[in-house]
Amino acid sequence: MPSLILSSDTLSVRLHSRRLEIVRRDHKNPQAETVRTDVPLHDLDRVVVIGRPSLTTPVLTELMDSGIPCYFLTRTGRWRGTLSSDRNLNAARRIRQYEQATDPFFGLRVARRLIAAKIRNSRRVLQRLAANRELTDTPEHEVICKDLHVMIGHALNAETLDEVRGVEGMAAARYFRRIATFFPAATPFSGRSRRPPRDAANALLSWTYAILLGEVEGAVRSHGLDAAIGCLHQDTLNTPSLALDLLEPLRPAVADLLVLSILNHNILRPEHFEYSAEDGGTYLTEEARKPFFITYEQAMTRRFAPSKDAPHTTLRQVIDMQVCTYLRALERGVCEEDFFLLP
Repeated sequence: MPSLILSSDTLSVRLHSRRLEIVRRDHKNPQAETVRTDVPLHDLDRVVVIGRPSLTTPVLTELMDSGIPCYFLTRTGRWRGTLSSDRNLNAARRIRQYEQATDPFFGLRVARRLIAAKIRNSRRVLQRLAANRELTDTPEHEVICKDLHVMIGHALNAETLDEVRGVEGMAAARYFRRIATFFPAATPFSGRSRRPPRDAANALLSWTYAILLGEVEGAVRSHGLDAAIGCLHQDTLNTPSLALDLLEPLRPAVADLLVLSILNHNILRPEHFEYSAEDGGTYLTEEARKPFFITYEQAMTRRFAPSKDAPHTTLRQVIDMQVCTYLRALERGVCEEDFFLLP
């Protein structure tokens, strides 16, 4: 069990020796313990806390002492933050990061590579989806793939960060228009909507991006970097800019493909989503979280070869590789390597 998902407000977690005792209480009778589960700490790599389950202070301190990161999200999937031990307090690395943050040319070089990788992965996603449905010869597919190929060059040759962002925006608009055709009729996608997501497709996309962001942010911290100092995303208050930067190539390659697989295979269906009158958004129900995380864990731990003759890896290891690519750019002052490219 590499990940422990705590996704109900009725859960209570306490420490017993080197095990976590998880108790699910009946919300109609809070004094009645209905289900009790023991999870050994040595079996855990991470903990994801969704909503407001009850965790005792001994649980949180033991997670920190054991080096197990704990990610926090709201019930609707908004990223809250990470609790980690900060064992890798690499002052020299952070000083280097702060120095490079004042160099606009360094940020531009990294941003170019990130967005070029994202557009390339978007194009590859569309190629995979079209091949599965025997649509590779259609004019619509050929035009969008050609356009995205041209935009990769535009991203790599952009002269300012604003130009990189502009190319990314145009590529995303073209990509989302095309990928909409691959969503099932039961959960259609009519365009990207955020804060709040307006339909089931957008709810699942936003949810998956948030879960993935937590893992990227945890990897950034584990390498002793400041998650708030990025290159592409602006350094604004309470924003993990570097984690958001490194998430970009993974959005189409990991999250979008996973969302389409979940919806097209009916792992989640319309009844797994609920409308919120409070903000007009659509969100996953509590019952949807278990099948989602089972599928998510399977995807993140499945082994694959990133290129011909390359050693097999997993998407979770790819996240760490993304951070290491950025670290090498940081140390050299230039970014000459590609970020993750979907095979």
